[in-house]
Amino acid sequence: MSIHQLAAALGELQQAIARGVPRGTCAALLQVMAACVSLLVQLSRSLRTSEDPRVAAAHARLIETLFRYSLREQLHSAIHLESTAAHLLADDDLAAVGSGTTDFSQPATLHAGRVHYRSTNGFLASWLGLDFHEADRRVQDAHLLIARRAMDGSTIAPRFSALAQLFTDSPVLDPRSVARAARALDKFEPADTAFEGQPLQPTATHADGRTLEEHVVELFRDPDLTTAQSLVSDLISAERLARKTVKTPQPGFFRRASIGECDRYEVIVTGAQREEFRSFIGQSDNPRTEAGKSARGAQGSGIQGNGTPGGDPVADDLFSSNEPMPPWAQDAASEPPQADENSLSDAEGQDQGLVGEQLAADSQPSAGSEQVSGDAVPGDADLPVPQRRLNALIAALKNRGGRGSAKTATPKIAIHVQLDSLADLAAPEQLSSMSEHGIKLGPADTSALICQGEIYRVVFGPDGQPLDVGRSQRFFTEAMKRAIFARDRGCIVPGCTAPPEMLEYHHNDWWEHGGCTSVRNGSCLCRAHHHAVHAGLLKLVTVSGLAHIVLPKHLDPLQRPQRNRIHLAYS
Repeated sequence: MSIHQLAAALGELQQAIARGVPRGTCAALLQVMAACVSLLVQLSRSLRTSEDPRVAAAHARLIETLFRYSLREQLHSAIHLESTAAHLLADDDLAAVGSGTTDFSQPATLHAGRVHYRSTNGFLASWLGLDFHEADRRVQDAHLLIARRAMDGSTIAPRFSALAQLFTDSPVLDPRSVARAARALDKFEPADTAFEGQPLQPTATHADGRTLEEHVVELFRDPDLTTAQSLVSDLISAERLARKTVKTPQPGFFRRASIGECDRYEVIVTGAQREEFRSFIGQSDNPRTEAGKSARGAQGSGIQGNGTPGGDPVADDLFSSNEPMPPWAQDAASEPPQADENSLSDAEGQDQGLVGEQLAADSQPSAGSEQVSGDAVPGDADLPVPQRRLNALIAALKNRGGRGSAKTATPKIAIHVQLDSLADLAAPEQLSSMSEHGIKLGPADTSALICQGEIYRVVFGPDGQPLDVGRSQRFFTEAMKRAIFARDRGCIVPGCTAPPEMLEYHHNDWWEHGGCTSVRNGSCLCRAHHHAVHAGLLKLVTVSGLAHIVLPKHLDPLQRPQRNRIHLAYS
């Protein structure tokens, strides 16, 4: 049979099955399915011999589609086993099924007395060679997303009907992420009593009165899958915290064990110290800061931001006026920039809209702007991330008091609070804030930082757009960067999770195209996506004065302008 004849035969088979399965043909269908599995193996092997990258891409997509179908079908199979009481099958029938010699024209024989398997879970684990916990998880997930079993053996609707529809019908969602969300939501619900004849519907609600299931389904419909999963995770974490289902450990620095020639320690931090540690890690992870280079074991340039050893790292060459412009930033006309016509005074901004507040624990520039030029140093890939973080921590401890020569990260805290929260300091219990790394801080930490720090005001216009807070020039000032970050909260490319320390500030209307330097014309981009925009791999467009990203057609065929929502904490 030629490959074209095979394709025609498979097409006819598909049409025949779609018209319905005649009774008594189960044996034939099982044989056809087994043959299809064998055929699939052979087809995949043949496709892998092709050197055409388009074939490789199409093949990978087909395999992923099959994998996701298998994940869904695993749960359907678990319910099928449970509803037919397959765990009660007699030994002879099980042996015949295993050897492929079953006579399906005869009725199945079930154990009348003591049985090998007391439940579907145990049978599934033994029959398929699974770990019992994996088998049990499949059955429990099936109850949440496929069907539940009543006492009389019949099946009823799953516990999360809306999530079940998403699990079954969505062609783009990874079924495992939906199942994880269902398991997490089930922990907020009382124990189900469907088997006892009283199936319970989801009752756990969010603060707005809507059920948590509704919120999760809505979040999963986000076009960017990374964003959707992140927002669902944030929602569940917030609910656990609000319901106090997570026991908070005691903060501290603990020596846990000695393993061989190594000591194991555990650090648990809370409150504002969480932001300090995340800032510290972000700086040590950045291969373009002096601290990041030092943590990788390379020698830094020795030239500091103030021109003296031990000072702050130099600014990124994208923004430093002491360095020549890169080719894509050169102004052919060599004319000084004009003032942004959209910039308004602070007073005008207060009259027109929302007022945001940013509080920083010191007056130093943000870590995101303290980057040195150059790419990752040689040997970077050979040094594990935990090791270089440890190097940076040890260097910081050694350099306390000004001693030592290693370049160290200096953790900084910047938080965002609303002006109305500061209006009545007589009621500190009303204070709340959020750090640059997305950590929510309570009244105690916020009050302490207000007392210790310096307040920077960022004024927002009526459309939520921060107004210009500095003079117009080629390089973004620190005040401008604070305002841009306060608006964007991170890289604007959908799904990007780059920390604040890795951000750069981009002219939406390029400088060499006549664009001015203003908050309205600036956006946060991580270094990789910054280069992608300038290389034309990503398209940046403005919608109502706000920068949006148009992803490549293979990622978004509809070419919709989008912004990153992953930085928005769910509340």
